[in-house]
Amino acid sequence: MRSHLRWTWLSVIGALALLATSLAVGAGTGQNLVINGDFENGNTGFTTGYRLGDLSGPGAYSIDTNPSKALGAFGDWCNCGDHTSGTGKMMIVNGAADSSLQVWEETVSVTPSTNYVFSYWGAEVDHDSSSLPHLSLRINGSVIGSNTFPEYPPDNGGQWQNYQFTWNSGSSKTADLALFDLNTDVSWNDFALDDISFIAGPVPAAGSAAAPHNASASGPMSIQAQMTKMSDD
Repeated sequence: MRSHLRWTWLSVIGALALLATSLAVGAGTGQNLVINGDFENGNTGFTTGYRLGDLSGPGAYSIDTNPSKALGAFGDWCNCGDHTSGTGKMMIVNGAADSSLQVWEETVSVTPSTNYVFSYWGAEVDHDSSSLPHLSLRINGSVIGSNTFPEYPPDNGGQWQNYQFTWNSGSSKTADLALFDLNTDVSWNDFALDDISFIAGPVPAAGSAAAPHNASASGPMSIQAQMTKMSDD
């Protein structure tokens, strides 16, 4: 009996040790360093070269729940929800005629010699645009990569699309994260951003994370890996 109890307690202790290790790894690699990346707290946590308010002219943005209902929206803009839940907020943008203006920017602290993954979700909002948004990511002033949005918005056969970029901090202790729209066409070039994240850890494997709450409403989606820290409560 004593032998059996001893091995039982050893098994329990071993399991707790593994759990503690797992939580420590999750805490170190799973934290999103971006503040308000889902825009649910409104117009806060980031800087921009764009102006807040009426979207009828280029170089403007709004934090809202539906592109078609935002101030200054055009008649062909997407009648659709955000990527996170389908009912929350997103950053809605009328692209500027000046590609040097940052659409979104935030500076975060990083650990030297560490891999990070920058991820965001984007969607076109014009029903049939002849000039698509082309966003570029710069970290500490260096171009990391760029992408062109799909032609159609989520309410017209399109989808929210995920874009990911990997970066190693090297000797850096901070990372200035900035998105720029390289398309300077003032006639179209309208889009939405949501769920921006910057997370330390391994490069995510495709298909390793659950889809967001409104998966059916958003259409096909790229999927990224995520690690979640358990609550201390």
